[in-house]
Amino acid sequence: MTKETTQDIIEWGKLDAMLQFKPTLKLCADYLGIGQTTIKDHIKAKYDKTFTEYREEKMAGVKLKLQQKAMQMAMSGNATMLIFSLKNLCKWTDTPEPDIEDGDLEFV
Repeated sequence: MTKETTQDIIEWGKLDAMLQFKPTLKLCADYLGIGQTTIKDHIKAKYDKTFTEYREEKMAGVKLKLQQKAMQMAMSGNATMLIFSLKNLCKWTDTPEPDIEDGDLEFV
């Protein structure tokens, strides 16, 4: 009987494809038909990362594509996306902070 390798136990291509969409560890385990601990242990052994760290790494490409698409939509005139981008990326608000002048201050 041969010892199973990490490659034999975990279908890395399937796991990596799933991780782009931020699934839970339980969902990954159920889909792949293996235990949650198996996934965590093999990620730790192969990449020296936690499941969450590994998932975040695999999500990076999708996050970048979404940001690029949002910017493209905003720059092409999508008013909703422009407002959303200004609020989230540029910290704009609907209610600006009031200007306080020296004469407006009252000390008690």
